Amino acid sequence: IACRLMKQIDNLRQRQFTDPDVIDDVEVLHRLLHENYKEMSRWEVYKNEVESGHLQWGTCHTEAFFKENARMVEGTDGDFRLLKVLIALLSSKDEEVASIACHDIGEFVRYYPNGRAIAKRLGAKELVMPLIEHDNVDLQRHALQCVSKIMVQHWEFVKTG
Repeated sequence: IACRLMKQIDNLRQRQFTDPDVIDDVEVLHRLLHENYKEMSRWEVYKNEVESGHLQWGTCHTEAFFKENARMVEGTDGDFRLLKVLIALLSSKDEEVASIACHDIGEFVRYYPNGRAIAKRLGAKELVMPLIEHDNVDLQRHALQCVSKIMVQHWEFVKTG
């Protein structure tokens, strides 16, 4: 549903197919999806993406998203499981995944009350520090920004961009 499949099926229903089997298949898909449809919130999409370990840049990896959702990272049990997954993703062989994990941890630290201490306690700083010297320049930049956010106490007073 996060892929907006329902909208795609609706678009297919608008098309004029000549093959009755295609028409029937599209209608069956539409009916089944409609009966089981559940719109995922942006938070649910983000949570599923992090849990899958396959991070990709998008609207869930922005300052605005974390301003709105940083508190959700603590989880329903207050165990910060999603933050722990992000910290584990810092070791990903996929440099883009590691870059996005750096970014997201930095934004969590920035917008979650006492986020710095929580990220430090869970070992984020130790895993991010070596990434500052990584061969990938983009990963270096995100790692440096993440460490800066972990170390700066009053981030709101530091100009960005």
